Amino acid sequence: MANMKNAKWVVKSHPEADLSEDNFDLIYDEVPEPDAGQVLIKTKTLVITPPLRMAVGSGGITGSVVPVGDMMRGTGQGEIIVSNHPDFSVGDVVSGAFGWQEYSISDGKKPFPIEKIEARAGQPLNTTMHIMGASGATAYIGFYDLAKPKPGDIVLVSAAAGTVGSIVCQLAKHSGCKVIGIAGNQVKCDFLVNELGIDGAINYKNSDVAEELKALCPKGIDIYFDNVGGEILDHALDIIRPRARVILCGATSQYEADGSWYGPKNYFNLVYREAIMQGFYIFNYRDRFPDAYRRLSDLINQGALKYNEDILDGIESVPSALVQVLSGENFGTQLVNVSQES
Repeated sequence: MANMKNAKWVVKSHPEADLSEDNFDLIYDEVPEPDAGQVLIKTKTLVITPPLRMAVGSGGITGSVVPVGDMMRGTGQGEIIVSNHPDFSVGDVVSGAFGWQEYSISDGKKPFPIEKIEARAGQPLNTTMHIMGASGATAYIGFYDLAKPKPGDIVLVSAAAGTVGSIVCQLAKHSGCKVIGIAGNQVKCDFLVNELGIDGAINYKNSDVAEELKALCPKGIDIYFDNVGGEILDHALDIIRPRARVILCGATSQYEADGSWYGPKNYFNLVYREAIMQGFYIFNYRDRFPDAYRRLSDLINQGALKYNEDILDGIESVPSALVQVLSGENFGTQLVNVSQES
């Protein structure tokens, strides 16, 4: 587009240890002109999640690493500002894997698929990026389909103040379970207990997690919803009860060491207790999304499900948002408002 520049972040280097803002470069090029059958999208908001770290490491589940010099991948919401496509109109809000840039082109399927999105009645559009998006589906399906809670179960959730963890905590309370959360600072722990109403919270950064768990869960745990991996997974495996369910959802503590994973030392307790440990990839459960969203929407509208958003502004903030997520400094879903109108 004439006289318009597109700001985008490209990978400058692959980190050898912890990721930093220095691993990315902000460059500017011309905003592309959409051809027939294409649309031009202006990015409104990007959602920043811990697994993005693997895009410059092992590549994650796809094994696809972003090469040095290429644009960093990312997803979010955008507004169509030029349309040469019969199925999309100017002003439509769409979701897609736009990457870390201000403007992008798509024909609806390539180079990335886009989907028109609308908020449910009474809910902000942003919720489609977390509680009414993949994170909400992850929490709902991981908890109900895989963990299979029963009233009275003792549930432990790591990264409990994060997007997925906080939803799982609330679903567990609604299901009649005792819930203990693990988080990274006292503000988050207080939020879990005082705002979400769970039964106890552990600040892993200044506590002996193993001792705290034994004090809060003297009878052990029936469900561990794991979002962090590492040593905390070991502590949880140490106190699982007979026929416990351990759900492996994420491994935030391990993404910086991507490719050199910490293995649990206490895994044989799964044998002793006849317990199950299961991982899952949420996009293999797409058929369950409608049911999950219907129930989550009901809970939101009833005021029975709370969420937090941690929002930074400007395309310049995107790398720092990822650094913040990996260090646990964010509080809630990490978003970046790329457009000033967001």
